Order: sequence, then structure tokens, then C-alpha cells
Amino acid sequence: METTGDKKNSSSLDKSCDTNDFQADANSSSKENYEFDDLLRLVGGFGRYPMLLYAFMCLMTVPIGLQQLVLVFYGASPPFQCVASSTTMNSSNCEIDKCCANCTEYEFKGKYTSAVSEWGLICDKNHLKALTQAAYLAGLLVGSYAFSSISDHLGRRVAVFLSIAILAVCGTVSAVADCLSLFALFRVGAGAAAAGCLLSRFVYCMELSVTSNRTAAGFVSNIFMTVGYAILALLAYLMRDWRHLMLAVSVPGVLLLLFWWWIPESPRWLVAHNRLDEAHGLLMKYATKNGVSVDPKQLRHMISEVRKADVRKNDTRKYGTCDLVRTPKLRKRIIICCFNWFVNALVYFGLSLNVKNLAGDMYLNFFMLIIIELPSALLAWFCLQRFGRRIPYCAFMLIGGVAGMLVLAVPSKAEYQAVITTLAMIGKFCILSTFLTIYVFTAELFPTVIRNTAVGVSSMMARIGAILAPYIVLLADLPNLNKKLPLVIFGILGVTAGIVGLWLPETLFSPMPQTVEQAEAWPEDYKIYCCKQPGPKKSNAGSKKVNTGEEEGQKLCDVESQV
Repeated sequence: METTGDKKNSSSLDKSCDTNDFQADANSSSKENYEFDDLLRLVGGFGRYPMLLYAFMCLMTVPIGLQQLVLVFYGASPPFQCVASSTTMNSSNCEIDKCCANCTEYEFKGKYTSAVSEWGLICDKNHLKALTQAAYLAGLLVGSYAFSSISDHLGRRVAVFLSIAILAVCGTVSAVADCLSLFALFRVGAGAAAAGCLLSRFVYCMELSVTSNRTAAGFVSNIFMTVGYAILALLAYLMRDWRHLMLAVSVPGVLLLLFWWWIPESPRWLVAHNRLDEAHGLLMKYATKNGVSVDPKQLRHMISEVRKADVRKNDTRKYGTCDLVRTPKLRKRIIICCFNWFVNALVYFGLSLNVKNLAGDMYLNFFMLIIIELPSALLAWFCLQRFGRRIPYCAFMLIGGVAGMLVLAVPSKAEYQAVITTLAMIGKFCILSTFLTIYVFTAELFPTVIRNTAVGVSSMMARIGAILAPYIVLLADLPNLNKKLPLVIFGILGVTAGIVGLWLPETLFSPMPQTVEQAEAWPEDYKIYCCKQPGPKKSNAGSKKVNTGEEEGQKLCDVESQV
């Protein structure tokens, strides 16, 4: 899951890197408390060069978007009907898209092909269709853990390019696989690589920016997933052969590997792993490209102090997963967050896969489900800044859930199918807003010493929800079950998650705790914020003072007292 990675565990100052120059400079200078953000500000902040690197990492997101939802199209089932046979039955007695007793062969009559039509994944083999889709989603779970370790130990740059290479290879092999088992195996590999690239490039983007800009950096980079989805919709419409489509979304990733020689390692990672000379050279390059003049000795001294601060922090107590449930407040928060991450992923992927069950053209419906993600993301960003995290999150979740449940009230007649499609669009609009919000919300709910662990555990629950999504959608294909059932299930889960989320405290105007003790001792904010008014700018850019609600000058609606 997406973590900042700016204070990773490393061995010690005695590691193999040459640090004599840094030690000498540090000893000859007065000691000050520096953070890595101070280094970035010194070399020009988010100037031209970091912006160029950030743009490339956003570009890296597009191939992930191409792969992420291609499972909608290779898992789609063209219209089929039983083939007449003198030994079985008359095909006129069997309706289109219906499984018939005693039928041994079906004919697909659609204008497109898919893995379903090639391997006959219908009727008694219907579960295998869901398996091919779940294989990719299971790969996301595997890759989140595998590449988080690679990213921490070998570097962000290695993890990003390695994952893109694996994604291109697995995607290409999937396109030419001649058996279902081989296809499913390489879909797992593609999912693992996609998760690795998402994680590594997200961390890289976050590490390019100072803390105050980190939320925006992560938020904007994730929007480029939608660009990949939109390109996928166009490619799928133009390429009706599923193997050609798989090649089209896989091969272009190879071109990104050419940038290996121009993209440097993250300087935060270099400092965290005691590669101080490399970090110094890279930060000097940042300054040169940004047009900033920097004293090399001052930069060496600051790098040394940042490294020492990291070592001191790493020498403190290590926290693990058990600490998430050891105290009452954190236990409540992690349980609610895990459930909400589970629901977000299940509903998001479920609504995307359920596009085949909506009335109208599948390609147009898919494009509409994708294009609404852009206004959804913009609205979510506006609401997060103006109304806090808690109320917008729960409101979006409840609205989306109610939209899903309302399909029960819509007649199944053909003239009302557009209403069901509209309700599905509303649900997708809302779930994208909540998905973007839950990333920020979860990170702010937990103290620094255990924040990455909390996001990681919550992300694992999201992957489990995603794996189950194809099987929920599969319920619409079962005999004697209403095709509305998946949407109703998504709606019930959304309403439940929205109600449960009200037990989470607001975090927008609260200082972020550093320790578990602070998280337990500080009061929880359950105020309802109508509008946040921007406060006065601070003259000291390096100030570590935390903004309170009063400092931001926000206006409050009817307010509950703090708990």
C-alpha cells in the first residue's frame, strides 16, 4: 500500500559506504535538528528536475491502468446458444445466453472474443471465468508484500523498473498462452507486478515532495490510473480479439524500460541506507537542475545530521501488527479501517466487472464508468480540504450504498434498464471518492511509529475484497437469481461501511500523533465542519508547528463536544 518510506530501517552508520567526509563536516559544524524536507528545500524544493521525475512516475501509472481492468474484457461472455444436435436437443428450445440441460456444445455469436469464448467458460465452467479474474487480483496481494521488500532493500528505482519489466513479460505471455492454467498463472504474475509498480512509484512520488505537499503528490499520481482506463476503453473498442487486446496493453510497457539510464534513485532511500556520497551527488544535481546555488559542505553536514536522526529513531522500540489492537482507540480504528478498505475494493472492482450485466453497449458503459472518475476525484479533493475527512467519506459511502440498494425498486422491464445503469454510475462515482479518501484518512488516524503497518494491514483487506469481487458478480449468471443481486450486495455493504465509518474521528484539524501513547491520550474530534477557511501563511517555511482548527479559522456547523 501506499507508504511514504522516508524513514526506513537500515543497518548502521558503520555500513560499507564511505562517510569520512560527512563525519568530518558534521564534527566541525554546530549540531542542528534537520529533517529530509530541509534538504529538499535547500536544493530548490519541487523544482524543474523533481517535477520531471514526478511526471515520469505518473506516466508509469498508465500501463498499470491498462492492465488493471483488462480483466473486464477477457472475462466478458459474448452471446451464446446451444448448438443443435440430433443426439441431444433442438437448439430452438434453448434461449440465448441460457444454459440448457443435455446440451453438449455452445456457439458464441458475439462481435468480440474473450477467454470465456475460447475456453468455453460458461454454465458448469462459469466459476473458471471468475478464477481468471481473481487470479490477477490475487497477484495484487502477493505483489504488495514481495515488492515492498524489494523497494526497501534494493531501492525504489529497481522496484519500479523490475515491476514494469515483469508486467510486460507476464502480460505478453498471457496473450499467447494456449491453456487456461498457464493463462491464470501469468495473470497472477501480472497482478503482482502491477501492485509492485503501484507501490514503488507511489513511494517515489511521495519522497520527491516535502511533507506539506505529500497528500497532493500521491493524490494526483493516482489520477493517472484513470488515463490508463480511458485508453483501455478505446483499445478494447477497436480490438475485438482478446489476444490482440492483451498484447496492446502489455507491450508498450517495454518502452518505459529505456528510461532506466535517466531516472535516479530516490535520495531519501539513499540517505536511509547510508549511501551518503550518492545522496550528496544526487541532491547537488537537483540544485543544479533547479537553478539553485548550494554550498556542498553545508549540504554534506545536513545529510549527515539527517542520517544520524534516522539512526536514533531506528534505535527506538520497534512496533508490529499486534500494537494495532493492543490499545482501545487504535483497536477500534483498525477494525473499522480494515472493513472499509475491504468494502471499497470489493465494490470498486465489483462495479467495474458488473458492466457486462448493465443494459446497453458494454464499451460505452465501461467508458462512462471510467470517465466519471475524473470529476469524482476532483470533488473528493475539494471536500477533503473544505469539510474534513470523516463526513465526506461517510456521505459518499452512504449515497453510493443507497444507490445500489435502490435497484430493487426499479422494475426489470427493458424501458427501466437505463435507471439501473444510472444508479450503477452513481455508485461508481461515490466509491472512487471514498477509495481516494480512505488512503489519506487511514494514514492520519494512526501514529507515526505504526502508520505504515496500519496502511499495510488495511491494504491487505482491500486485496481480499478485490479477490471476492468476481465471485459476487458471478451471482448474476446463476439460474433463478436476479441480475440485480450484485448491485444490491454492493449497496448493503456500502451503507454498512458508511455507518460504521462515523465512529472514526475527524483528522483534518488534529495534529498527527507520533506515538501510540499520544494517540490514546489525545481527545477524538467528532465535530462536523461546514467549511474550512484558509488561515494566514506562516513566515517560517520550516516551522514544525501543527495547525489546529482555530489556527485555520474554520467555521463549524452544529457541533458535538470532543470525546
